[in-house]
Amino acid sequence: MKMKLLLFVCGILSGTAEVFHEDLAITGCSDSDGEDMYALDGEEKWYADFKKQTGVEPQLPFGDHFSYPGGYESAVANQQICRQNLKNSRIGMKDLPLERVPPSNVVIYNRNKVELGEQNTLICHV
Repeated sequence: MKMKLLLFVCGILSGTAEVFHEDLAITGCSDSDGEDMYALDGEEKWYADFKKQTGVEPQLPFGDHFSYPGGYESAVANQQICRQNLKNSRIGMKDLPLERVPPSNVVIYNRNKVELGEQNTLICHV
């Protein structure tokens, strides 16, 4: 079993009686790539550019500016942890047998909405 991507998503909903905000942090990795990003209310506030080895703050100049001091270094550390977790997951799942459950019966369904008097395509899974 090959596992190409391990992705952790963390969303935090916080608020007061007046305003609610959605905070999102995404950290993910594979053998060849990685992702580390933070967003607030659906807008990307910071991400790690691992090719340029820097943190990027894609915010408009006239808006309130967010800053993540030490963010890139943390992202690099998170990638190392993520890749170690990916390696451990591969080791742990290596001996799991592939689940081969045969269908209990034949399944037939239509490809599109059935129209009377028209040619309809049926899909059959055996």
